[in-house]
This record gives sequence, C-alpha cells and structure tokens, in this order.
Amino acid sequence: MRKILLLIICVFTYGCTENHIGRAPLPQGDSLVIAHRGASAYVTDNTMAAYNLAIQMGADYIELDLQMTKDGKLVVLHDTVVLLEDKEHAVADVTLSDLQKSYTPREPKKIELVDASYSLPDLRVMDLEEVLLHFGDDINYFLEIKSPSIYPDIEKKLLSLLREHHLLDRNDQNPKVIIQSFNEDILRKIFAMEPSIPLVKLYKFDHNAYFTNNRLRKLSQYASGVGVNAEALTLDFIDSTQDAGFHVYPYTVNDEEQMRKLITFGVNGFFTDRPDVGLRIADEEILTVSD
Repeated sequence: MRKILLLIICVFTYGCTENHIGRAPLPQGDSLVIAHRGASAYVTDNTMAAYNLAIQMGADYIELDLQMTKDGKLVVLHDTVVLLEDKEHAVADVTLSDLQKSYTPREPKKIELVDASYSLPDLRVMDLEEVLLHFGDDINYFLEIKSPSIYPDIEKKLLSLLREHHLLDRNDQNPKVIIQSFNEDILRKIFAMEPSIPLVKLYKFDHNAYFTNNRLRKLSQYASGVGVNAEALTLDFIDSTQDAGFHVYPYTVNDEEQMRKLITFGVNGFFTDRPDVGLRIADEEILTVSD
C-alpha cells in the first residue's frame, strides 16, 4: 500500500512517470551495508586486504574509489595526488607501476582489533581489473568515479572493463555494479552510454539536506539514488526524497547509535568503515521490527 501511495505522489507532484523512464533500479529490501573502501576501519583502505575482510564480514557491497593513471589504468585509490619518494605527484601523471613501487598508503585508523590475516602484497595499490579478476561476479560493487574532469574518457574505460568481465546487462536480483559520483556530467554520460547501470549522485551539505522540486526533476533524468553526508540527513529529507522515487544512502556511518537511527528512518543503505558492526546493527533492527 505504501509503495502505491508513493507512486501516486511521485506522478502528481514531480511528473516522474516521464522522467523516470529508463533509470535502472537499485536493490530493494532491507538497508544495505556498503563497505566504504572495504573494511577500512581495520586495515588500509582501498586494498585487497580491506576488501577481502569486508566480504568475510558479509558486506552487501564493497565501495571502490577510482582514479586513472598515466598509462590508462583504473586505479583503486581515493586521493588524486600522492606522495612518491617525498614528492607530490598527480595520479594522472604516474603509472600504475610507479604507484605500486613507490607509494606508501596512509595508516588506517584503528577502531578495534579484528581477527584478520593478510600479507604485505595485499596492502599495495591495485587497479580495478585486479579486483574484478579476484572477485569476479561473486560479489557486488559500488564504484565511485573521483575527479572525472581530470581523466578524459574514464567512463569509456570503465564501461569497457565492466563489459569485459560480464558485469553488465544481467538478471541478478541485485545489480552487480552501482556507479556513483559527485560529478553530474560523468553520471549523465554513463547513463547515455549504459542506462542499465543504476547511478547514485553524491552530495555534501553544510546544513540540513534539502532538494528543490527542480533538483529532483533533474536528478530523475539519470539518477536512481543519492548519497548524502549522514550528519546532514533528516527524516523529512529521507521521506521526501524516497517519495520522489530515489534511494538514499548516507555516508560514512561508523557510530552504532547513528546506524540505528538511520535504519529506523528507513534509509536504503549506508556506507561504513565497519561493515561487521553495520551488519550486526542491521540484524538487530530487523529482529526488533519482527518482534
């Protein structure tokens, strides 16, 4: 009944029956636990060790940051500038080999100890293809394109790689790949090239999150969901955004009470450095509701 009501509101308030045609659906059901750069509370982020640990913990999706190197490799790395041999270099100006030989990633913030084993090679910088070869289609990917204006044709490179690994045009219960970015232009390009991929537009608000009707109409032309900094979220914003036909994914949620509150608010999922904690809290909330 609630879904029918939301659809009616959407049709008459935002005229979304026309704009929403062609947008790929996002996962339905309980709040997703998305491992932010892997289980990055416990081990260096954006590394194989972090992703292996997140999968062992049971994360629904792993999130990867994507940059592009001088030799055209989609490297899994958050920063656009790195320190190599005591000098700063743009990722776009160095090769993947340069990064793997000389880049020392920052130490992760240790929230608590976990029982995890990994070797030094698991902590090196890697490209997306290595991740796809390692995990294949056994897991789900939440890919963030960082600073696309720096990397010409990064979307073409990404889509080509995803097709090569048979991660597009599938009939899985949940999409194998979701792509997000703060950059609207890159998401529109991807939507035009491959509308089967659900897209999430990222936002960072200084105060309480808010969308105008005009913003919602523009979003409905390409995006299926939004990612918002958790501290800016309110129940009214979540309800109104979902009523307009979008999923809401707060980032980055590591506090247990904040997790409980956001799940109670009905978010569609959340990014966390602590996927084990997120899954425990999500399970607790499901049991509480069922009781």
